[in-house]
Amino acid sequence: LLFENIEGRLGLFHYIQRMTRTLRKKHVDYFDAIASLLEAVCRYHSDDFEAVIGALKKGHLGGKIHTHDDIAELRGTRLFRQRYAKYIRKIIRPADTMTQLIDDWFVRFKVSNSEGSRPGRGRLDPRTQMTLFKSETKNAVEECKKKAVHLADPLPIQEMYFTVPPNPNSKHQLPQFLSRRVESKLESFHDNLSHFANCGMRST
Repeated sequence: LLFENIEGRLGLFHYIQRMTRTLRKKHVDYFDAIASLLEAVCRYHSDDFEAVIGALKKGHLGGKIHTHDDIAELRGTRLFRQRYAKYIRKIIRPADTMTQLIDDWFVRFKVSNSEGSRPGRGRLDPRTQMTLFKSETKNAVEECKKKAVHLADPLPIQEMYFTVPPNPNSKHQLPQFLSRRVESKLESFHDNLSHFANCGMRST
């Protein structure tokens, strides 16, 4: 209403969170499902990903030489994103591709089967005998599939990130990428705000 000819976009973080917050975090397949959902919504820039994998195999990131098995195991955890996402640009997939991959993701991890739909390939947690998905997961997934068209970046990938050159003394020589997506800056501000009054004082 305030600005004419402004085209809105959904935020990547909150878009994914709408689905992930309906999952049971203690389920044995939780982290695998999170990683698979991220791959359905966006993909890593191939050159950036290749550079990170090469640096891991040479031992230039963290000082340890990683094998293929080490990297495969690391990618199945949140540590890979926490440690190395800053070196890799994320490319949001086209809407139709994203919708199909999200649907495939839902079938992969669902347990119950509905008439006329593809049979689920998920499993119950061996410890709790609970499903990964809660009752509201299906509705959240359907809504996200409808809104996938509103997630695409407004600019080419080269213009969606600021590039920070590597320290001349670093072994890996990988640049860091700072997202220009507005949501990234908003979430970063929230992180700073949460620690704004943290001055080492007593809770009282």
